[in-house]
Amino acid sequence: MIRVGKAEEIDALKYDENWLIVRKPQSIPDFVKHEALLSPSPELFRIYRKAYYAGLYDQTFFDQVYVPQFIEELSQNEEALFVLRKLVSMSMEKDILLTCYCQLESMCHRSIIAGILLGMGASIETEDAYGKYFEMLIEVMRKKACSAHRKGGDL
Repeated sequence: MIRVGKAEEIDALKYDENWLIVRKPQSIPDFVKHEALLSPSPELFRIYRKAYYAGLYDQTFFDQVYVPQFIEELSQNEEALFVLRKLVSMSMEKDILLTCYCQLESMCHRSIIAGILLGMGASIETEDAYGKYFEMLIEVMRKKACSAHRKGGDL
């Protein structure tokens, strides 16, 4: 089963695997797997940091700016999608902790990853409401597929 938490919850004895899903870790114990593919791009991270330090990072910003861009990025990243599929499979056999440094899960990319994993069928302990992120990812991918099909049909 997958559990989503904060970096300070990493525990080699409690979980089979501990994953830190951040772009650049501050430090990383030997037993922790660092997976940058499931973190925001450097560009999106800069956007987040700028909004955060300007006092503009709130639920509205997260919903209207951060989430759409993060999902767009994931939809274009085959390697990240492969890692998500791998996690779904692993969730049936192992206890995995997915972590980040953010304190508030509901406004962190962890919630988006959790919702996508939930929608993909992972064994995961998370908020059912996060499932909306899977639906958003599917919609973005569907639109891309339709657009590619139309462009191909015009040739």
